[in-house]
Amino acid sequence: MYNIVQLKMMKKYIVLLVIALIGVIGIFFFFYYFGHKDDKALSEFSLAYQKYDRAISDLSSAVYMSNFEGTPTYDDLEQITDQALTVLKLKASAKISSLTKNDADIMSLTQEIADLSGKEFVALKAYQSAMADQGADMAQLSKELHDVTLKRQAAYTRFQELSGD
Repeated sequence: MYNIVQLKMMKKYIVLLVIALIGVIGIFFFFYYFGHKDDKALSEFSLAYQKYDRAISDLSSAVYMSNFEGTPTYDDLEQITDQALTVLKLKASAKISSLTKNDADIMSLTQEIADLSGKEFVALKAYQSAMADQGADMAQLSKELHDVTLKRQAAYTRFQELSGD
């Protein structure tokens, strides 16, 4: 049988084992929580981007085409795009933990995408306003709009590469 000294030693080892097990479980949940939080932030940004992309595309189509019956008006589409841009900017401000690979690059890229999206929206509104002005340089405005759209799309492609999306 075991003597009292051996039982006291076993009790100490069991306590140490339980403490170590609790520590390992705590570390696992720590990494899981922040990893899950990062994944959620990245997926919410992607969804916000896709919503903005659809909204700006619809608004752009409304600028170039006349309004057909049953379709939203330009003002409605402008409001939808503005709301989508607001959500995109909000999601772009999310912080990503250093547990995520390329976290600093991803965070700066989300801000860049949001900034380019804002510039694109302003450029499209300027183009739409200039359509009524006969003296406006429509070719220059169209080129500026096209350039900022391409930059936004390229930045999002880079985001997808970095985030593994």
